Amino acid sequence: MRISPPDAYWKKDVALFFGKRFALAIKMLYPLAIIGPVAASDIPAQYAAAVIGIVAIMAGTFGAGESLTSDLNDGILVRVALTPLSPYRIVFEVLVVNAVLDFLQLLSALVVVYALHPAPLVWVLAATLAVFATLVAANCIGIFIANFTTSPADVLLYATAVLFPLIYVSGLFRNQNPEGWLAVLRDFVPFAYTNDALKTIFGLATGTAPWEVFVYPPIICTALIVLVCLTAPRLLSVRL
Repeated sequence: MRISPPDAYWKKDVALFFGKRFALAIKMLYPLAIIGPVAASDIPAQYAAAVIGIVAIMAGTFGAGESLTSDLNDGILVRVALTPLSPYRIVFEVLVVNAVLDFLQLLSALVVVYALHPAPLVWVLAATLAVFATLVAANCIGIFIANFTTSPADVLLYATAVLFPLIYVSGLFRNQNPEGWLAVLRDFVPFAYTNDALKTIFGLATGTAPWEVFVYPPIICTALIVLVCLTAPRLLSVRL
């Protein structure tokens, strides 16, 4: 597939994503290879939902963080900072584009899940929105981490430190009915709504209503986007 040389920073990610057919095939097939067998198996619903959630979280966080730190080491971000474009706009475009590309990778796997586990349309839409919100939140985390390291390897370390408590609070691999302050914290983590929506798709009822999935994750992600964009000047600054 021929892609014209990018004339904007965000187009670089698009060009890299679609530029090589073999790499594109791998990117599109690996989520399906992980999620497909899980969807087709009789694994309990809470674990099936957790697998999809973890794949989305890891794809968004590591992809954005490693890409930005690599560009930082190559001097690309410093040159981008010299353009007249606002640094906030640059980071926002990178965030949105990476989230959309990550969503395209997961889309075929989600279609398989919905085909094997028919659910009401409102829950299909809610689960799809929740997965996209998870990707946005994960990319926000990855971009935030890129502010503090110039090593792609360190991104993995820092991401683990950030994601572990969030995954725990979300209930992916712990008590599914938290109480007290854990329940309050859970309401502020987008991953939790993804987990609940996907468990409903797999046939396990939760206490979360569809309207909560449509309302709360977008609000939380909007706040995260604003906060991450505020780090743009530091992200695009020269590191010594």
